[in-house]
Amino acid sequence: MPDAIWNAWTLLGLSAIGTCAGNLLLKQANLALSNRTLLTIVTSPWFIGAIACYIFDLILFTIALQHLPVSSAVPVVSGIRIAATTILAYIFFGEHLTVNQLFASGVITAGIIIMSRT
Repeated sequence: MPDAIWNAWTLLGLSAIGTCAGNLLLKQANLALSNRTLLTIVTSPWFIGAIACYIFDLILFTIALQHLPVSSAVPVVSGIRIAATTILAYIFFGEHLTVNQLFASGVITAGIIIMSRT
């Protein structure tokens, strides 16, 4: 596989991590504030960090699409985002993690492997 393709898959993975980090920062923005008005949320450093992560994600995803078909990239990145966010929300926020969620994360991972080989 050419280096450009490997680099594109790496950028795609980093893109997914950017979105996952943004989601977790949004959750933290809501948890860290006692006065949760729209203004206090959007001016919170956690919220601003989330926006930065989403911009990072968008840039990396755009670059990855220069070398990958969108029909493969979108399902793969979506799967990584879902599985990683579920697991990291459990680790960082103590959110409930069920056997069904673990099973689904395994299925998503298997799907990612299958999608990336086509």
